[in-house]
Order: sequence, then structure tokens, then C-alpha cells
Amino acid sequence: MRQPAADGTTSVVVPPPAAPQTTAQPTIAPPSSMPPADVDPAAGDSSKLLAELLEPLAGRPPGARVFPGMTDLYARPLPLLEALERSGDRSRRLWITQSYWKVSAAYAWVRCCTEAIERLELIAPGGDPHDRATLDVATAGARADLADARAQLGVAQQELVDLARLPLAEPLPWPVDRPLAGAYQTHFDQIFATRTATGRVRAIARTLPARHEALESRVAAVRAAADAMARAEADHAKGKRPIEAVIAAHAALVGQQREFLQATKAYNLDIAEYAMAVADLSVPDDRFVSMLIGTPIQWRPTPAPAAPSAPPAEPATSGTLVP
Repeated sequence: MRQPAADGTTSVVVPPPAAPQTTAQPTIAPPSSMPPADVDPAAGDSSKLLAELLEPLAGRPPGARVFPGMTDLYARPLPLLEALERSGDRSRRLWITQSYWKVSAAYAWVRCCTEAIERLELIAPGGDPHDRATLDVATAGARADLADARAQLGVAQQELVDLARLPLAEPLPWPVDRPLAGAYQTHFDQIFATRTATGRVRAIARTLPARHEALESRVAAVRAAADAMARAEADHAKGKRPIEAVIAAHAALVGQQREFLQATKAYNLDIAEYAMAVADLSVPDDRFVSMLIGTPIQWRPTPAPAAPSAPPAEPATSGTLVP
């Protein structure tokens, strides 16, 4: 398998000009990607921020707040390859892949909303009843945002369950493969030199660099908003700023996180559509997945041991990562 370029970009592998023409489709080199528990030290800031937002809530430091239903969010890890294989229908590839990335973004948004509540609960309102009331409004709004995020996640998960034809008795899926946040080179002119490209494919190839630029700018905005929030909170604790300044900085941070996740989702939905235009349905599922992510996580359900002379056990809902 070809490795990513030294500059970290992901690109389409183009056959050398002297090679004879074949009917095989070009393949897309996988990006550098790590399992959710690790972050590649050489990864760009966009990849690092995405990894932070996709880190499971259950893996946070001891003493962190646990909200109702949080522990059930990660009961069923689902790699993208398994989602495609479970469907048994390669014509659903694009729908399943795009649904998978939508669920991934929804998980990250649940984390953002959870952490937003925790940040607000650490703000000391002081003795002014106005400050207490202002903080109560912001906290109640943050709790409503978390409830909405959980509802949106459930809708997205059910769509993925239906498209991938997952067993209804299993817990709702948790996408363990990460979307791409690095640069992507389509090599459109080489691939479609002798093939017809639709207007939609041409538009994707033309606009993917701009989408990645927007993604990188959103990262800078999130980092700056987090710094502004920390400064506003420190100044408020010293009596140098009103609580409205802290609430405004908090809202700006949440808003930039939302925009970053929206940009990431749009970027990966377009990449999936472009990959479908490059590789036809004869390409195996594992090969197609390698066009989208770098290190797919090989997870399979662990069979539940059956007791001697006992009825068959129910399918297990836990799993192991196969190295």
C-alpha cells in the first residue's frame, strides 16, 4: 500500500505514463490516521483538533462530570469497513459512508456541548444576583444544546443502522474511524483525461482545496476562541470584566467548534462522493475504505461463550480491536 506524501497530503495514485492502460480504477492513497486513543505527533493542527473532539467522553480524567446516558454512547464501536460489509450492497457505499461521517460529527458535537456545560459550571458568579441570573440563563441554554445534540446523534445513528443493516438488538453504533482533516489532492486532470466527469465531480475537484482552507481557518478560530474564553474568565475572577464578557466568549467558542465540525463534515462528504466517481462498484470494500482513511480499525464482535447444555447465548455487544 502506498504511503502518504512526505508533506502529509492525501492524493490519488496516478499510474506512470509509460504503463499500459488497464481497466483497473486508480486508487487513493490513505491519509495518516490513528485510532481514537492516539494522536499522530506529526499531524496538522486540524487533525489534532478533530482527534480531541472525537475522544470518547468516557475516557476523560477521573472526576469529570458524567451525564445521563454518557456511558452507553460507546458500547458499540463500528469501523467504516464493517458498516460497508454489513450492508452487503456496494451500491449503498456513498450513502453509508456519508452517514458514517454525519454520526462522527454528531458525536463530536455531543462532546462540545458536554464540555460547554462544565465550563459554565466553573464560573463563579459572585455576589451580584444579576450575575447569578445571567449565568443560570447560559447554563440552561447549554443543557438544552446538549439535549438537542443527543437527539440529533440518535437520528443520525438510526439512519446508519438502517443503511448498513445492523442488527436492531445491538447498541447504537459509535464510528471509531476518523474523518480526514488533512489536505487532499484529486489529480483530476490525470484521472479524467480519458473519462467523462460529471459537473458535480468537476465541482468537487475544484472546491476541495477551498473546503480544506476553510477547515484550517476554523481550527485557528477555535484555538483563538478558547484562548479568549480563558482570558475573559481569568479577568472576571479578578473583577476586571463583567460576567457578560465571559458568557459572550463562551458562546463564541461553542459557535466556532460547531462551524469547525460543519466544515469537517462537508469536506468528507465531498471526498466520499469524489472517491465513488473514481472507483466503481467492482472495487472491494476494504480497498474503497483505504481511499478515505489511513488506518482502519479492525474491530469484530467477540462471540459470547455458550454455557454447556444451555440455550444459545445472545450475540455479544462488546468487541475487541484486532491488531
